[in-house]
Amino acid sequence: MEINPILETHKEELAFDDLDYYVIKKGLCTGCGTCAGICSHIEFEDNLPSINKIYDPYCSSCIQFCPQFYTPFSKIEKTVFGTTRVDRNLGYYDHIVSARSTSDSILNVCQDGGVVSTISKYLLEAGIVDGIVMSGISKEEPLKPVPIVATTEKHVIDAAGSRYCVCPVVMGLREAFEKDIRKIAIVGTACQVQGIRKVELFSEDHYPFDIKAVIGVFCYENFLYDDLFKNFIEAELGIELRDVKAVKIRHNAFELHRTHEINSIPLKTVYKHVNGACTVCRDFTAELADISIGAIGSGTGWNTVIVRSKRGKSLFEEVIDNDLLLLSDKVDIDNLTRMARYKKAHVEKISTEAAKFLRELGASESEVQVYGLLLSLNAPRLETINEILHVSSDEIEQALVTLIERGWATGVVEPYTLSHIYLPEKPEIIINNGIKKLNNDLKQL
Repeated sequence: MEINPILETHKEELAFDDLDYYVIKKGLCTGCGTCAGICSHIEFEDNLPSINKIYDPYCSSCIQFCPQFYTPFSKIEKTVFGTTRVDRNLGYYDHIVSARSTSDSILNVCQDGGVVSTISKYLLEAGIVDGIVMSGISKEEPLKPVPIVATTEKHVIDAAGSRYCVCPVVMGLREAFEKDIRKIAIVGTACQVQGIRKVELFSEDHYPFDIKAVIGVFCYENFLYDDLFKNFIEAELGIELRDVKAVKIRHNAFELHRTHEINSIPLKTVYKHVNGACTVCRDFTAELADISIGAIGSGTGWNTVIVRSKRGKSLFEEVIDNDLLLLSDKVDIDNLTRMARYKKAHVEKISTEAAKFLRELGASESEVQVYGLLLSLNAPRLETINEILHVSSDEIEQALVTLIERGWATGVVEPYTLSHIYLPEKPEIIINNGIKKLNNDLKQL
């Protein structure tokens, strides 16, 4: 199909300005740190990337590898797993089990079953990797997660536990590069896994890392550290952060574990401090990882482990053969699936609510369908839109033209595949602009 000229709105080389426009200013940045991990000119300020004045304006690496700009799930699945998913909610996997570490030193500090720490420790001790890019704890600010490269058992033990806050983990690639650490693994949430997969598979040998394992951790959403911990918990509630030994989310509450006391805060109270970009994420179980690990689906003190790739299966079997993990088949896959489905449905609900308002603004049914698909898939290719929607190619093209003209979507050419992809404007921006326009129209009456 010949592309309508208006659908080729941005064919020049993409750069940080485009990352700023298409991702950061639209509130879509998850703070994964991929851009800063592959570019030394990018730093993080207030959970968002910023760039210094001295940089190559023609370098497009930051936006090329940004998972929020475009992540070709099907292409990555075929490359990593040899096929595409059958399970819509959990992604591709080989098998799912429940597991628990056999190490007392790990069990004493871990969040649940200590499987992430156990696998990380094994990777280092077996010489499979020289470093693991993961989340650690700031030495200056209590409970604040920071990217680290763990190279010893002590590093792994010190990093154990969940933080539940935005952390630019993939930024750790820079530290690994500076320390000449090439054989690495990464432990991260879904967005971080997506970013590292793009670096691993599409970097054209520009980034000399030998990635041995990608370990994903379940993530429903992350909070903003300053908003939640500094401004709310410490300033408003008067809880000294240095007294908090661990943070847990369970029984619909945010728990702060102190030496002789547990402070339980209703989740609905802290939800306003969630990173906005997390609300449009559909991936609960880090579907592109070699192995995904979390607590949902397993009993107290155990982890649910989703073994996905051949590489992940081989690694997991090695850890088991070394008697480092206890296994159980008592996994509530229905509960796990329900949580994963709920996260996807949350995005679909946003899409449904936005569709109602678009109709009120005079959008045609094909425009509503196309916008809903853009929102659900986050930057699909034109071919993908044609494959999914039962609408003629001409209607889809006209719908895209109208959405772009109205400022409800943007069309760009993805740098490394040269595919035409389409990014939706955030629903709340469309709604707010629509309300403003209606108010202005009423004033003219």
